[in-house]
Amino acid sequence: MIAGAFSSVSGKADKTLDTNGQILYYNSGRQASNIGSEGKVLTVSDADLPAWETASSGLSSPLTANLVWNDSIEANFGTGGTDSKIYHDGSNWYFDPVTGYIICKGNFSMEAASCLALNRAAATISAGAITGTCNTMIVSTEGGVSSDDLDAGNFTAAGVTGCYFTLIAANDAQTVVVKDQTSGSGQFLAAGDFSLDNEMDTIYFLADSGQTHNSEISRSSNGT
Repeated sequence: MIAGAFSSVSGKADKTLDTNGQILYYNSGRQASNIGSEGKVLTVSDADLPAWETASSGLSSPLTANLVWNDSIEANFGTGGTDSKIYHDGSNWYFDPVTGYIICKGNFSMEAASCLALNRAAATISAGAITGTCNTMIVSTEGGVSSDDLDAGNFTAAGVTGCYFTLIAANDAQTVVVKDQTSGSGQFLAAGDFSLDNEMDTIYFLADSGQTHNSEISRSSNGT
């Protein structure tokens, strides 16, 4: 019951509420509780009685116990919680930078028996070029022809430039000839042309950060 000008309940003399904001509650008889101070919230005490306490503004600092989020419950950051999020879906742990990048301002190490780059992507040569999207690119010839020259690889996009990448032929029936170029955009600066004529062949480059060329690191003709 909220404060008001009443002093009886069901016609019986009872606890009188005489101050604005008082509330009436039962504890071995009817009791009156005064209004809490500004910023306080009405909650339940350890004795299961009404109590005014300071409203929580977030996690306490420093924490004194472990916190547990259920699977797929996100911790969201940024204005409106839309800039980035972290969560675990029951199988995998996700760092999701909706805007910007994940930047490590200190030392970074991988746990033992882990791999930094898990995925690879496919690309088909178009007008002598491919666009790099991953650290390992599986390259097909244009139109599925038996042999095609690869003159350029565009690895300049945000989140791609500066990466190390490997080129592999999509299949043994298609020979991808990586051309050693000295001019142009996305050119391969290599120790001569190299034919990827087997799925086991590889050539490895650095997409030098801020540059338009790709510098060869190594090559290996592993197929028979």
